[in-house]
Amino acid sequence: MQNCYSLFSRKLLAIALPLSFLMLAVEGFAQDVKVAGRTDTVGSAIDTLAKFSDKRKISDLNISKAIQTPFSNVVQLLQGNVTGLDYRRSTGEPGVPSSTLIRGTSTWFINGKSSYYAQPTYVIDGIPMIVEHPFAFDIKPYDYERIGPNTDISSIIDLNDVASIRVLKNYGESAKYGPLAANGVIEITTKRPYANQGKVLFNTYFGLSQKGSASTVNGAFENDFRMQFYNKYASPALKANYPIYLSDASQPAYFGAANWDELYYSNNYITGNSFSISGGKQRANFSFGVGQQKEAGTADKTGLDRYNVFLKINILPIKDLEIYTNLSGALLNRKRNQSLLSRFTEEEYLPDLTTPLPPNKDQLNVFYGNSEKLSDVNKNAYLQGQLIAKYNVSDKIQIRSLSAMVVGDNTREYFVPASINEGNSFISYYTGFNRRVYMDNSISYANTLSGAHRISVALGQTLRYDKYKYDYTKAYRGPSDFIKVIKTNGYQNNTFDPTMVSTYKDYINQNMTSFYGSIGYNYQEKYGIDVMLRTDGSSTLYQNGTSWFFSPSANAYWNLTKEDFLQSSKLINNLKLYTGYGRIGRTFLDNNNGYGPGYTVDIGWSGSQNIPSYAGIPTLSLPFSKGYTGFGVTTPYTEQLNLGFELSMLNNRINANIELYSKADKNLAIQIPVPSEYGFNNRLLNGMNVRNQGIELSLTALLVHTKDFQWSPGVTIQTNRNKLIALPGNATSIISNNRKITIGKPIDNYWLLQNEGIYNSDAEVPVNPGTGKKLSYNGIPLTAGDPKWKDTNQDFVIDDQDKILKGHISPILSGGFSNNFSYKNFSLNVLFSYALGRDIINSEMANRFDFANREGVDKLSGIKEITFWSKTGDYTKYPLYNPWSSVNPYQADQTLFLENGSYAKLRSATLSYDLSNAAWFKKRKISGIRVYATGNNLFTITNYSGTDPELVNYMGYDTGYGMPIPRTYTIGLNLTL
Repeated sequence: MQNCYSLFSRKLLAIALPLSFLMLAVEGFAQDVKVAGRTDTVGSAIDTLAKFSDKRKISDLNISKAIQTPFSNVVQLLQGNVTGLDYRRSTGEPGVPSSTLIRGTSTWFINGKSSYYAQPTYVIDGIPMIVEHPFAFDIKPYDYERIGPNTDISSIIDLNDVASIRVLKNYGESAKYGPLAANGVIEITTKRPYANQGKVLFNTYFGLSQKGSASTVNGAFENDFRMQFYNKYASPALKANYPIYLSDASQPAYFGAANWDELYYSNNYITGNSFSISGGKQRANFSFGVGQQKEAGTADKTGLDRYNVFLKINILPIKDLEIYTNLSGALLNRKRNQSLLSRFTEEEYLPDLTTPLPPNKDQLNVFYGNSEKLSDVNKNAYLQGQLIAKYNVSDKIQIRSLSAMVVGDNTREYFVPASINEGNSFISYYTGFNRRVYMDNSISYANTLSGAHRISVALGQTLRYDKYKYDYTKAYRGPSDFIKVIKTNGYQNNTFDPTMVSTYKDYINQNMTSFYGSIGYNYQEKYGIDVMLRTDGSSTLYQNGTSWFFSPSANAYWNLTKEDFLQSSKLINNLKLYTGYGRIGRTFLDNNNGYGPGYTVDIGWSGSQNIPSYAGIPTLSLPFSKGYTGFGVTTPYTEQLNLGFELSMLNNRINANIELYSKADKNLAIQIPVPSEYGFNNRLLNGMNVRNQGIELSLTALLVHTKDFQWSPGVTIQTNRNKLIALPGNATSIISNNRKITIGKPIDNYWLLQNEGIYNSDAEVPVNPGTGKKLSYNGIPLTAGDPKWKDTNQDFVIDDQDKILKGHISPILSGGFSNNFSYKNFSLNVLFSYALGRDIINSEMANRFDFANREGVDKLSGIKEITFWSKTGDYTKYPLYNPWSSVNPYQADQTLFLENGSYAKLRSATLSYDLSNAAWFKKRKISGIRVYATGNNLFTITNYSGTDPELVNYMGYDTGYGMPIPRTYTIGLNLTL
């Protein structure tokens, strides 16, 4: 498979290099053609909508500064710089998918698959990216990570080729993308070829990722920690079954030096290089570039390598006809962690977990040595090609046609030899294929009447054909550790026992066609209104003979600076009020919703319910948990209303933008639990409504501006609150996966028992005066050593009825604070980001205290990573409950482990020096040269007792499995010739 990726790279370069030389030849016949100006080849004809808001209601990023911060993920650059974003990641490991929310979410996060429904759409040069589909989650019993390479696809983007990044939040701006804009749009525009001048751009950086650290402990510490529970609560039988690895203090492996961190953590280099060349005339021009980035992790030998290549060509074969082509490709190679949790999740096989990895470096080195026999290859390839043709029928009428294809190919080859897996080898092979064909055709008319009335009209049609497909095979007990492939002949397997081979296949086709029309009017740039009407037909829902949804949107503005009472103002340079409304339909990610009544069953057994084949022969297998879908399922949709203003004062030295919004997601379809006698667990019903409301503020100022020194601070502030408005079937609340939502409450609350202390004796446990029975937990009488949980409803039974909705997964207030200083040729840019009013469940601490239920059990919860031998947080603030109690006293869903997760972080600091004015460079016509040094993730201010308040999963839990976000230091060079 690695050869396939090499072949992919060679073919891409074989296409790109000849075409670039061809463009140099095309220059010759183009030089004598005079063209009066250059048109925007990327923007759609309907981009005339809301042009007045290009600097206000969207969020822009200064790319020239962004490329000096070597992040591999686009959203990491946006964090703190723009409003409206809530970025979450569970680990600092390079390339692992993260979660990004724009203006809150209507999605109820109950599993890993659900987070996919809330992610924004990435658009590159007008083409929506295609990403991995979450349907592969259905075949795994564990919700830890999806199968395949599990790589963040947004990491494919080379920022050195980016001209601008905009976050489209208002539907008046993003309506042109239809249902793809329901969760917001991150719109990326790449650099176009430079006409009439040749340019060479080069950027390179080299740096260090500083290794993480841990407060390491050994068996003596763990023994002391546990003995306080054993001395207080353990029976002779429990003491007799004390873990063997902790019972002998003479064992150097467990009671010797706790120096495992010297192998697990390491300083690593990070590098990045980008080169592009651009040239040609107005009639024909081109741009060609390549890029490379290597991000080495600081823990467990992880890393991510990226390679990019692109070729862009503009041609004007005849007058008024412009043709633009763009071919770009990327390869990602992810080196994953060697954690036991990740390994056993993939294997779905748990060995004996009674003896954990020892904390000694020498012993860990043996483990790493054996692990070198393990093979784990993760590859992602992404190719995007597009062709845009624009023809100016007249100076008022333009016809535009866009055609594009996007292809993603993802592969993971995984092999665990029998020699390190209790004599049971394991192999799995995953290949995923995603393809999008996208076409947009439009005709537009624009004219100014009487020098004051500007009218623009556009009509268009969009077609989108998507295909998602994967093949996944796993097998056990190979004949030899030297055989690391599964050879098949039809359904017969030649190397592995057929009964030990399982094959999974699935694919989904999703098609959509859309028609739209827009009209815009403005009077002397003083008043303006833009209206778009759009209808979308989706293949994911075709019930009752229709699959169409109508989406209107409108924007209006009033430029007060054009009014007489402000035109002469020396204080206010710009003041505009604007408002907008939009409604966008949501498509389903699964096609089965459109087929009418049906329900599915499981094939398998408890613990492994999704068995797709037997003896190598595929069977029809759909998971029972999908439930039942009947007639009457209709399209969910989102409505949003926004109101804001922008202000510039004092010769544009102070600029502010404030916006209020209300976003209502309506008619959402969710699985509602139904009685078991129906024959299935859940039923899909429409009727869930969620409202998100918030305020966003951006403020920048040029406080000091002298000949040599400038200081420009900036601040972004955003708030977002959500509320559940309605549920299907007149329900008032729903419970799923230990989460609960209730009408009138936020959907990002935790559902927790309330801690009020500990029962130190049996006499302290309350007794029901009516029955004489003691307070119980789900029918189990509470005794000394049990938690004192609040009996909210006073029925002398602690159960789900006593849980409360408390805390917030999302921050109440978040944003960033920047300072930009410049002195002569020096500049310093500093960015802080912050999140206030968010809460975290410290699940890592809960797991630590819950040792009695996790020690050696045949479950994922029984796994102890090498990071188990470290101490985080203050153990003394937790009560010494009886860990062997049947009430599970250290369960995570209680207020005991709910912590304030607010933080402020120095995201980046960059010092640069511009050498362009030096005589030596001017003489050699070097128009731009800058050297810079950057530090990222420099420090964090927080009261959270865990490792990092940023490291939480989609449900707001800090599991402790996440790797630290590294602190990095880089030096670099930007060069323009």
